[in-house]
Amino acid sequence: MHLVVANEAQKAERDHLTYAAWGSPLTVEQFLQRELRLRAHAWSQDGMRTWLLCDDAGQVLTSCETFRTHSFLRDSECQSTPGDSFIIASVFTETALRGHGHATRLMDLVASELERTEPRAQAAVLYSDVGPRIYGRSGYREVPAWDWHLPVLGGPVLHKVDSLLEDKDVPAALARMRRPEVPFFMWPGAEQVDWHLERERIYAELLRRPRPRACGAVVGASTAMWAMMARHGELVVLMLDARSEEDAAALLEAARAQAHKAGLSKVVLWEEPDTMPWVARLPEASREARDGSLPMLRPLREGLPAASDVPFPRALWA
Repeated sequence: MHLVVANEAQKAERDHLTYAAWGSPLTVEQFLQRELRLRAHAWSQDGMRTWLLCDDAGQVLTSCETFRTHSFLRDSECQSTPGDSFIIASVFTETALRGHGHATRLMDLVASELERTEPRAQAAVLYSDVGPRIYGRSGYREVPAWDWHLPVLGGPVLHKVDSLLEDKDVPAALARMRRPEVPFFMWPGAEQVDWHLERERIYAELLRRPRPRACGAVVGASTAMWAMMARHGELVVLMLDARSEEDAAALLEAARAQAHKAGLSKVVLWEEPDTMPWVARLPEASREARDGSLPMLRPLREGLPAASDVPFPRALWA
């Protein structure tokens, strides 16, 4: 078995196969359009690769994608070393080829190749929809994952925000957000955040549904960014930097109001330690174990902390 970086024809062939896993509610043709547009996005163009595990005859046994994201590792003297981490996505094995360890072998080979060829590599991260066992064999360690669900808000807003954000405001909004004070963290660039908004634009166009008017909000020094997940009819909070409990309430009320206006069913916020106590005190918030998207991390160099000490904002998902 050997590892191959897919060419455009091979990517298109995998798109036809993976439709069954990730295509609904799009038609096959719409899903193929989605994949082409996402691969054409600036973030994908900068650091996305599709990997194939092939047998000696050239048959593809399984596949995945990797996306490059920024990461930072602090040493014992609090000096921060910038690097690259790699998000593993779209791991797919055809039904007839499952049960032979192909996905595990692919994960091992991709990690080894990243360690060998990427001098700034710090970590590989994935969001498992099949639990931790398969990826645990390849050195990935999981982090317990919880979501906070908030109902949409159709009535009066009690906490006002200073402004709502449009797509063009993402770079400035991201620049004003505080970075985590932890030994290691990954941090999306503006193009990575816009990749989520491109998904929103694609689904809004193909499913003929309205986009939320705003992609985030600002109140005082606090900022939130979000995106519509049209497949599930919900608004997901991508990043939340709230400097106070009142600011957190205001930003999430703005998200709930935008979700209502866009005809969505709820707002979903990934739990993070810094904001969890404030979210927990919101009267209508409910905490649920996350169904899928379990964060898992594999170090690609020495010195990284345990996966449980690494923050995973929703903007890092792919």
